Amino acid sequence: MNNGVRTSQRLDTGLRVDPRVLLSSQVLQMSQQELEQSIEAELNENPALERLSGHDEALTEETILRSIAPREIKPRGDDRELWRSLPTDDDTPSWIDLASSSTTLSEHLTAQLLPTIPARLRGVGEYVVGCVNENGYLYEPVEDIANATNCSLEDAELVIGNLKKCEPLGVGASGIQECLIIQLRSLDTVEAKVARRIVKDHLDDFTSGRRMKLARRFGVMPQVVNEAFDLILGCSPFPGEAFKGNYEPEKRLPAVRPDLALHRTEQGWLVSVEGPEAHDFAINNFYNKRLETLKVQEDRKSVDKDEKRHLQHYVQRAQDYISSIEQRRRTLRRIGQYLVQHQSGFVTTGSYEFLLPLTRSQLAFDLGLHESTISRATQGKFVQLANGETVSFEVFFKPALRVQKMIEDILATENPDNPLSDERIASLLAEKGVHVARRTVNKYRDRTKLLSSRKRRVG
Repeated sequence: MNNGVRTSQRLDTGLRVDPRVLLSSQVLQMSQQELEQSIEAELNENPALERLSGHDEALTEETILRSIAPREIKPRGDDRELWRSLPTDDDTPSWIDLASSSTTLSEHLTAQLLPTIPARLRGVGEYVVGCVNENGYLYEPVEDIANATNCSLEDAELVIGNLKKCEPLGVGASGIQECLIIQLRSLDTVEAKVARRIVKDHLDDFTSGRRMKLARRFGVMPQVVNEAFDLILGCSPFPGEAFKGNYEPEKRLPAVRPDLALHRTEQGWLVSVEGPEAHDFAINNFYNKRLETLKVQEDRKSVDKDEKRHLQHYVQRAQDYISSIEQRRRTLRRIGQYLVQHQSGFVTTGSYEFLLPLTRSQLAFDLGLHESTISRATQGKFVQLANGETVSFEVFFKPALRVQKMIEDILATENPDNPLSDERIASLLAEKGVHVARRTVNKYRDRTKLLSSRKRRVG
């Protein structure tokens, strides 16, 4: 009997979970709102934990100059926001100032691009248009486009080349220099050639206004450089600007706060974990110093052991809580980096036809994590894609959802006077590489409460 009791006690001891591991798991599973509530509760209960207030911007030389003498700033060539405030003597408004469009940039480009490329590259064209950001830039490398659409490098380059011929001029460029060069290439004057050289090789001299230096460099009269400057200033550094009001359809506006945001920038992918960070918190200075003092004096009889236990308990608890927040961010960031590497087509465009099959088990295996860790990290959380759309993490792990969304997209563009049959929808899905039976289309359509073709017919 005694042996049984001892065995039971040993088993109970063996199953004991480290409180720090349990805390880390709990924090990982929390949504942003739940985490904020947990933080407030911990701040109220733990006197050793402090939340740091935000710091003011450092007073650098540039900060001071921007405030008291903005004309003295020497802008860098890649300061794109500054382009919008560059001086110009031309009071004539550009077409961007007057443009008013009810269509989106994506629709505008699709209508121009698709008729200019072979029918077999239509999917590539749609993908490339989906990669263009709201400013009109295409940051996706041609190699990634070819891999994502399963086409040759030459075909991808053909589509991108045709995109760069579309209006507004400059769209599809990989950066501001190429954008301006595209807008200047249609002119064949001496001034235009000088302008192209300035943009290509001497952009810093341009933004600094070194006109005489450029005139000497090119061996031309100052008037030629002045006219080249005017040509450059007449270009738009943001060709998609006129469509910004219509860039994101209302249905894509995030209704929830994303836990993870994936952005495509000129320098590559940026994976941002939203919410509080570990460096937003610190151990109370008094608790820290007092505990250190007691550790130094621990051999003395005068040390209050109860006070020391109190300090150790709350300081350790605060450290564990801060560590769990940092662990949460690291795990979510690793998952985000995995998604941009393995689901770049969907993450870039938000188009479900580019969503590849993925399970939590596969993700856990590839990242070297336990499946339960992936489950906690993704459950009830949301991801903001590069196109601005916010989706649930569940999207990446439910293959059926891909088919449902593709069916919804197909039906959204059908002719109401001649609605598509389930068989025709299945054929259209097959053209996109998704092979499902007609009855499967019927099942998914019923699941999303979409009517049959007969009931969808207008009149």
